[in-house]
Amino acid sequence: MIKTSKSNQSQGYNVDLNTETKFLLSTSGSQSSIERHNKALKVLHLNLVYFTFSQDIIPAAYAGLLRAPIVRGGAVTGRGGLKSTIIPFLDEVEPLAKRTLAVNTVVNNEGKLFGYNTDVFGLKNAILQALKESKIKIKTGVVYGNGGVSGVAFHVLQDLGIRVAMVGRNKEHVLKKKLELGIDKISHFNGPYDLVVDATPISSDPLFLKNAVGFSELIKNCKMVFSHNMPELNGKKNYLEEYCYKQNIQFVPGKKMYVSQLIKQFGFFLEGYTKKDGTSITEKDIADAWKLR
Repeated sequence: MIKTSKSNQSQGYNVDLNTETKFLLSTSGSQSSIERHNKALKVLHLNLVYFTFSQDIIPAAYAGLLRAPIVRGGAVTGRGGLKSTIIPFLDEVEPLAKRTLAVNTVVNNEGKLFGYNTDVFGLKNAILQALKESKIKIKTGVVYGNGGVSGVAFHVLQDLGIRVAMVGRNKEHVLKKKLELGIDKISHFNGPYDLVVDATPISSDPLFLKNAVGFSELIKNCKMVFSHNMPELNGKKNYLEEYCYKQNIQFVPGKKMYVSQLIKQFGFFLEGYTKKDGTSITEKDIADAWKLR
């Protein structure tokens, strides 16, 4: 039995290990996420343990860890641009992840690393659900930020037939991202934008309107805002959500994306695993184990 904990927390979480145990790793995650994932894995009676790193890790080192025989796979978060920089260290990358230059899921199949992007699936579901429920017509959109989620968001909106631009607080970084994505020749257009996708962590900042350069102009006349950042998962206030509520702007929380992408992600991780009765693990089984419905 091993106790996993972070140095700044007084409590850990006990997990059972044996010689057949394999690990699922993540480059970020709170104590609550460690407990949530491990409890779900226990519900499914799987000999898997979820473990997170609290410090930044370089892509070559993370890929090396993921390739270890005791590791089944790992989640890749946006911290430090890792979703893009890990790609050269993988053996195979699905076309969708190549297109968005972002891998958020790596599976170790007998020592070979396969990269996937489940964020696209999650974000598309979140936007489509919001459009259906709100009945708001969205013709134009803008992505704010240049991290791993920005490429995903750009292509999702484009695939939905929405005319989309990409901006951010640092014009040089945004241009670099557009060049990497091959969308630099797509003409920029000024707002107003119907939909604003926030691909940054600014919703955790009470002064985001002041500190996020250019963001206040984007949301001034918009109809809908999506933010992938979820401070509320750690018991913190989402200041962007609060602002949108006061301004009567439709807000789509990151959780709407998170739920769909997590089901898809663990579908990759658990491929080949079975339940106690020998049947395959379905998306419904994953949703039930994580209490996502």
